[in-house]
Amino acid sequence: MGDVVIFGSGQVAEVICHYLTHESDHRVVGFTVDGAYLKDDKLIGLPVVPFETVETVFPPASHGIYVAMSFRGLNAPRAAKLGEAEAKGYAAIGHISPRAVVPPGFVAKPNTFIMEHNTIQPFVEIGRDTIIWSGNHIGHHSTIGDHCFLASHVVVSGAVTIGDNCFIGVNATLRDNISLGARCIVGAGALVLKSAPAATVFPGQGTEPAKVTSDRIRL
Repeated sequence: MGDVVIFGSGQVAEVICHYLTHESDHRVVGFTVDGAYLKDDKLIGLPVVPFETVETVFPPASHGIYVAMSFRGLNAPRAAKLGEAEAKGYAAIGHISPRAVVPPGFVAKPNTFIMEHNTIQPFVEIGRDTIIWSGNHIGHHSTIGDHCFLASHVVVSGAVTIGDNCFIGVNATLRDNISLGARCIVGAGALVLKSAPAATVFPGQGTEPAKVTSDRIRL
């Protein structure tokens, strides 16, 4: 609980601000970005300050931080910025939406964010700095590592292990009792049936457009 500054000024930062404002006891008081990317001094009515001097405006002794960056670079830039913020003395907050279903006593680790309509079954472990977007199923006895990003409507079956710095795309399905190494990418709609080593890519399966146009089809 308390005042929070958000690192970032893009769409992810705005979404995180919305959830913290409407779902938590935290009070978002401002944003911070690297000075080279500072374009405006306000975002949704709150101040934006250079990260290089953020502690002079929002002291870490009285402010938490959330690093709101996407999955770009397999989450490594977000992990690095979290490390920089912690080196400045900031404690990163975690958040679990009250509209998510989690086991009793389940706590989000630093910079981990679990959005609405997620079902987290018993005996699940989720690492730090991991973003679980809305509407996923995380099966019992599964482990998700640090610095991961799961997009919406992912099904992680029971006893699955996902390594650090992985990205799991929209509507992907992982069968039970498999393991993915670190830095894997699972594309949108992919079905993963076997374990895979680090840095494996499972391409998403896109639907090819028909050769006829819509005005040729009778509905």
